[in-house]
Amino acid sequence: MPPSKNLFETPAPRTVLVIDDERGFCDVVSVILESQGYEVQQAHEANVAFGLLTQSVPDLILTDLMMPEIDGLSLIRRLRETPIWAQIPVVMVSAHSEPEIRESAKQAGAAGFIAKPFSASELRATVRAHLVEN
Repeated sequence: MPPSKNLFETPAPRTVLVIDDERGFCDVVSVILESQGYEVQQAHEANVAFGLLTQSVPDLILTDLMMPEIDGLSLIRRLRETPIWAQIPVVMVSAHSEPEIRESAKQAGAAGFIAKPFSASELRATVRAHLVEN
């Protein structure tokens, strides 16, 4: 007989990892998403993000395109090459939203793209859509 489920048990919040070298941007995104009940982790460079990923696997990653050392496209490619991280949906966030940039993100393995600046409602809708799919 399977264990009974407590009907009053609250499911664990979905986790979003925000990767952007602009701390202020990460803080604003965190406030928006935390107000919706998400748990948010921040990394201000890709190498820090990889360290966090070895500790826990988020439900979604939002990453900037332009970052020092490892850019967002390279980060996504590395995620897709690592089996434990390959299925995490990644949304690219960038002020560079030209069609060729969007296509590069898609080719690298991004599940979505948000152009900066964006509204809080656009961010919430995009995160919700990519978490529902998984």
